[in-house]
Amino acid sequence: MTENFAVQYAKVLARATQVFGSREAAERWMEARALGLERRRPIDMLSSAEDLEVLETFLGRIEYGVYH
Repeated sequence: MTENFAVQYAKVLARATQVFGSREAAERWMEARALGLERRRPIDMLSSAEDLEVLETFLGRIEYGVYH
């Protein structure tokens, strides 16, 4: 695991924990394929700035009820 990956993982996990209400739910989400992410796993999207932006937008949509 590279330092950059670890930093990005921690940031996205913290945001997902806010959205899902628990670290356990956020960790499950990070490992699961999501239809709204073209069946990609969030954990596989931590290496590019574009994908990180997609994750942030997606978490915002989940938070506001667009996705379940």
